[in-house]
Amino acid sequence: MKKVIYLLLAAVILLAACNTTEPNYEEDLIDTGPAVIAPLSPPFSRGVNFSAWFETNSAHAIPFTKYTEQDFANVKSLGADVVRLPVKMHSMTSGAPDYTLDPLLFKFLDMAIDWAEKYELYIIIDNHSFDPVVATSVNIDQILIPVWAQVANRYKDRSDFVIYEILNEPHGITDARWGEIQEKAIEEIRKYDKDRWIIVGGTDYNSIGKLSAIPRYTDTKLIYTFHFYDPYLFTHQGASWGGPPLLTPLAGVPFPYESRRMPRIPAELRGTWIENSLNNNYMNEARLSTLSSTLDRAARFSRERNVPVFCGEFGVYMINSGQDDRMRWYSYVTSALNKRNISWTSWDYYGGFGLFNGERGHFNHDLNVGVVKALGFTPPVQIPRTEEPINDGFIIFDDYPNHQYVTVECWGDHVDFSLYESNMSNGEFAIRWGNARQYNAVLFRFERSKSDFSVLADEGFYLEFKARTNHPMRFDVRFVNTDSLSSIPWRMRYPINETMVIPNGNWHTIRIPLQSMSEHGAWINASQQWLTPRGEFSWKNVQLLEFVSEYEDMTGQVIWFDDIKITR
Repeated sequence: MKKVIYLLLAAVILLAACNTTEPNYEEDLIDTGPAVIAPLSPPFSRGVNFSAWFETNSAHAIPFTKYTEQDFANVKSLGADVVRLPVKMHSMTSGAPDYTLDPLLFKFLDMAIDWAEKYELYIIIDNHSFDPVVATSVNIDQILIPVWAQVANRYKDRSDFVIYEILNEPHGITDARWGEIQEKAIEEIRKYDKDRWIIVGGTDYNSIGKLSAIPRYTDTKLIYTFHFYDPYLFTHQGASWGGPPLLTPLAGVPFPYESRRMPRIPAELRGTWIENSLNNNYMNEARLSTLSSTLDRAARFSRERNVPVFCGEFGVYMINSGQDDRMRWYSYVTSALNKRNISWTSWDYYGGFGLFNGERGHFNHDLNVGVVKALGFTPPVQIPRTEEPINDGFIIFDDYPNHQYVTVECWGDHVDFSLYESNMSNGEFAIRWGNARQYNAVLFRFERSKSDFSVLADEGFYLEFKARTNHPMRFDVRFVNTDSLSSIPWRMRYPINETMVIPNGNWHTIRIPLQSMSEHGAWINASQQWLTPRGEFSWKNVQLLEFVSEYEDMTGQVIWFDDIKITR
């Protein structure tokens, strides 16, 4: 009897092994199965998104030196032929009724187009005026139409490398209403620009499933776009946006599905749709056949309409996803897109979905070679970075942020902020910062994930800047350590008051010895926790320089900064 039971058990085990649907995650994931092929393609094939560049609430907040001409050259060298440039156009107008675009936007956009044309890269001007949690207005045509009239009139005589994308990810609006608005935009563009390619898309965040809901427009030079982030729980694990609930605590979700590597459900996510999806849906959602079938829908739409299709965004958030899993996903998805004759731009170049080992880095030191190759690009040989201390002074901001060292951003809502204020100490521009609420800040983020200032602190260097204001003001200047799983963002600060920046409207030079700054504590964003000082701030691990309204609201108050530097 025991022998019979053992034989039956062995048969069950063998049957289960033969019927397993789990792929071997060690194999090279290339789509080799049958596929629907799109009959037409856009004039470009593959590229990247230059995100978080023109996606600001004002043209005066565009961190223009975040990308340079060299970035266009670098992208070209990878083997790309297109850059998608998200632009938050609607935030850069004069408002109703004319919605006149800020000339400063055109100044910078002209330069980006110049660089793209120089390296023979197509550049998609993507109207990225959307809020992911606020529905697209049924009256968005009131601003969309005049904005596109200005853009088309501006660039009608530029080369064919310039392409227009009407609106990124419309959502919360009916297909019928969006179809009407999009047609109006096409017609408005054609009043000025008769021949340029225009990219159009469907609702539900440019969903593949909504391609067929796009009207049959008569214009014959349209490219139809969709975005692809399937399976969502894999590509967005660790994300601190969206929800509820947020996917921030979710980590280690594998691709493709493999039961033995599935993570435990974090306590915060138990009982939510995320737990249910991981336990019951993810196995099917992460099947290679499922992804292929979804992409076939886009190619089938192309065949039915005889139009080119384009995947404008796809990618995996790097924070909590495994490197090998990300490489497998990129390898499979790009091979599937290429096989179907679908052009694409990955999200993004710099950023949490980007091509570097962190959200930013040096092209010859910090590329994520595995991801770059999985996308089908050809990376340069990476030179190991030598993490040596910075041993000399440098400019942080004069007319522009120093692109070799920093990027700049302003944290806070409804802040009066400009990186390009003409009321400067010298040169072309100064920074204006006003109407800040308590804890709002201007942040200078150093190019490396951590910068070693230990020599500068030991040898008596100063933080020096010029400032002017007409209001008595108190704020902090502080350096902040890296905020990561292995590093606490300790702060080293120096308080500024009206005795240092006399409120008489004149420029004043402030010199702060690094050695005279005092430790302040740390705010842990992930756990929303404040830590009192422990004497653990490290000058070897500096990520941020911040000017912050630490003490009170600065409502109605404005201050200007210029010539910010580290010096002796």
